[in-house]
Amino acid sequence: MANRLCVNCFADIPAEADSLCPHCGYDNRKAQASEALPYETLLDERYVIGRAKSMNGEGITYAAFDSSKRKIVEVREFFPVSISRREEDNSVHAMSGHEAAFSRYLSDFINLSKNVSRMKEISVVATINAIFEENLTAYVVYEYNQTISLRNYVTANGSMNWNQAHHVFQPILTALGLMNSLGISHLGISPETIRVTSDGSLLITGFCIPAIRHVGTPLIEELSPGAAALEQYSKNGVCSEITDVYGFGATLMFALCGQLPAEAPKRLRDERLMISKEHLADIPPYAISALANSLQVKQENRVSTFESLRAQFEAPTQSYTEAINTGAIRRLPSMESRSPQNRGLPPFVWLIGTCVITLVALIIIASVWLRDSNMSFDDIFALFTSEASSSVTAGVPDMLGESIDEWQERVASGRYSFKINVVANEFSSTVSQGNIISQNPMAGEPFPEDNTIVVTVSRGSAMRTLPEISGMTFVELSQVLEENGFIIIKEDQSSNDIALGSVIAYKDYAAGDSVEFGSQITLIVSTGPEE
Repeated sequence: MANRLCVNCFADIPAEADSLCPHCGYDNRKAQASEALPYETLLDERYVIGRAKSMNGEGITYAAFDSSKRKIVEVREFFPVSISRREEDNSVHAMSGHEAAFSRYLSDFINLSKNVSRMKEISVVATINAIFEENLTAYVVYEYNQTISLRNYVTANGSMNWNQAHHVFQPILTALGLMNSLGISHLGISPETIRVTSDGSLLITGFCIPAIRHVGTPLIEELSPGAAALEQYSKNGVCSEITDVYGFGATLMFALCGQLPAEAPKRLRDERLMISKEHLADIPPYAISALANSLQVKQENRVSTFESLRAQFEAPTQSYTEAINTGAIRRLPSMESRSPQNRGLPPFVWLIGTCVITLVALIIIASVWLRDSNMSFDDIFALFTSEASSSVTAGVPDMLGESIDEWQERVASGRYSFKINVVANEFSSTVSQGNIISQNPMAGEPFPEDNTIVVTVSRGSAMRTLPEISGMTFVELSQVLEENGFIIIKEDQSSNDIALGSVIAYKDYAAGDSVEFGSQITLIVSTGPEE
């Protein structure tokens, strides 16, 4: 029986040996991830595909073997699972309705890769050896480096002191400044994408198109909790060099303190960086000031370029305000004070209330007058209808509790001549999502002059139950959660038991928990065994 190759390190495994590679220890009995290319697929007539090492909303990274140069490489495949599918011949096709988005993002993927390949001479940037198109998608070949993530390095070895961190992060700061000057924003700098090489230097990896670095696109976003800037949590947020500054500051803080800042949206309520006095004592005051300035939550207060940040890290400044009260750094520079919230009722509520009170008063007065004059409301109505125009033949229909989609279809089909104006979508524990909570005018009342009925539509209950994980992949569970109005964040974690791409657990929650609509849910996703 012939020898076979390990799908992780591509060393020979003797035929008589078991499935464990004697060189790297990888268990070759493990099946390939379901979305990935099969083992030993040949690309560009030279690259032999091994195990899928990681995947996200943009694509899949494989261990691979360059049969031409006889060396291990990494191959990145553009395969956005939320808008595309793989056929039996391994080709990647856009799902129906997503053709334009797929084409646009594929172009972004190729252009980004070409730009990063221009950084080949920068030793701290992952090197791209080749870019090619095949299977109706694109592939990028990266030089393989034996590394571990900064997160795992700090976990195993403890946090760095200032001199160590300054020494290894200075080239990263320089490279990021150069990249952004060339129009390349990483937008995913974190303890996962900054990796430690065998000689103790750092390497920038994890380049992805901007569409997965912020919420609100058809792709499944990948944000690193604590290292992602506030603007990445907004569909309309503008991400650029200033976003990389935040990610760099958060990653440096992790190296120094072994912890990341709180997630950016939470820091809007408490912007302090909770760093212990023990760690603060090792960091020069000017470096603390620079670190805090790089981690300002709001863009307008954050240092905006790596050139400016470099100057702050290299020279002591007078902007440092020492404020160590409870093991925390207060925001620097001081943030603008929050404006008090207007807790009064909105003007339109006062207007409606005034109208209702006036109407009630008029009814009471009319009732007294009618009693004294021996007339009824029917008599008054008959008096007016006999002289008024008969243009209104029917009152407003009763729409409460019914589907807004169905009513809009009836109006669009011509069955009704009035117009519907949805002025608000509100949560309701009694009215199902998509059904009408209130309408104005009410049922039976005459139509207004503009013939428009104003309605408020239910968004469903404000609290939603988290489903069971049950071995679901990140893609499957993300789709379910997004349909229920949650914002999904992915956090990678190595696992020897859970398959690559499958969800290990919820972070901070458990299946069955009742969570508010619109909440951010972090899913811990398996990256397979750690190298």
